[in-house]
Amino acid sequence: MLVRRDLEEFVPVPEGRIHFVKTGRGTPVVLFHPLGTSTWAWHTVMAPLSQHFTCYAFDMMGHGESDKPSADFAIPDFARAVDHAMQVMNIHRAHVVGNSVGAVLAVELAASYPDRIDRLVLVGAPVFDPRTAPQRLKEQTASYDRRGMPRPRTLEELKAAATFGLNPRTEWVEKNNELRAQAGVWVKKTMEALASYDIASRLPHIKAAATLVLYGEHDRLRDGEDLLRYNIPNASKVVLKGLGHIPQIEDPEAFLAPVLDFLK
Repeated sequence: MLVRRDLEEFVPVPEGRIHFVKTGRGTPVVLFHPLGTSTWAWHTVMAPLSQHFTCYAFDMMGHGESDKPSADFAIPDFARAVDHAMQVMNIHRAHVVGNSVGAVLAVELAASYPDRIDRLVLVGAPVFDPRTAPQRLKEQTASYDRRGMPRPRTLEELKAAATFGLNPRTEWVEKNNELRAQAGVWVKKTMEALASYDIASRLPHIKAAATLVLYGEHDRLRDGEDLLRYNIPNASKVVLKGLGHIPQIEDPEAFLAPVLDFLK
């Protein structure tokens, strides 16, 4: 049977429609993007991944082309929406790869719906203590205007945050600002959900066949890497030299080497 490549569509869930891009054939691989981005975060690696797998890149609710829910979402709400989408799309079991808040979404999906997950890849996963949420969110205040819309970020700001490593390109910064503006208030809403999420309590519930914990060397969120490595059953860790928080954009080949080896 022929498999259509580069399919871009929407799947209905109770809260609206989730946008996805599908390409390839074989075992399903589901991709979740970082905060304030979209399926764009995977455009550099979907083609090589699709040589081995059927890839599904989803826009989280409130992001990209997906609908914006009428009510606030917690991380379990995002996971429930994705689980519903996977049921509708007949994706019974898949490898799941998540980056940043997408990694946290992957954790919750694996903990709440363990039958959905085969192998798990957590890229640049933030490990926050929900008790620090008020202070963390207060520190983010300058990132938004009075309407809660995200302010554009400069090249120097992204360099300081190591979002795209130590040498971000201008086109990455422009695309990041474009996608943050598209998500609008859902950047802040999703950050609030992330800050309040107790990821540590969910780790023992993960029953994936194996988990890869992956960080760029210069990722500012690496302080939780060993908590993930030693509290998720069957977990291993890889650190990508010279890279930052979204390594698949910075150096697709360096990212793909350990990920393909792990998934295959």
